Amino acid sequence: MEVMSEATTIILPNERPKSWNAFWAGSHWSKRKEERDRVHLVVRASINPDKTKIYQGRVDIKITAFYDTTGRNKQIESPNVCNKPYIDALIGWYLTDDGTDYVRRVITESRIDDVNPRVEIEIIPVGE
Repeated sequence: MEVMSEATTIILPNERPKSWNAFWAGSHWSKRKEERDRVHLVVRASINPDKTKIYQGRVDIKITAFYDTTGRNKQIESPNVCNKPYIDALIGWYLTDDGTDYVRRVITESRIDDVNPRVEIEIIPVGE
């Protein structure tokens, strides 16, 4: 696999991350695994394996969740967006691992887009 040196953005249309509260609240480990597996499939379906390259050095990861708030839908606050399954799904495709030797920081943002709900994952090399 080739080494990546420029930022990458992965867009997951109509994706709605769970909140950390929902992910952990009295949830059996098998339910958390089910969500992790679902997210892995969504992320991998959005990746072109022929154009995927592992980043060398450290990266920042920015996950922006755009929520459709029409009807009974509700926006989740930025610190409550469950980002770990999305980061784990990048391992082996864009990241060697998600430890501190590879990921410097994770930034999570929550925004409203009633027309185009989605999750955007940006992988930004930091040159360290």
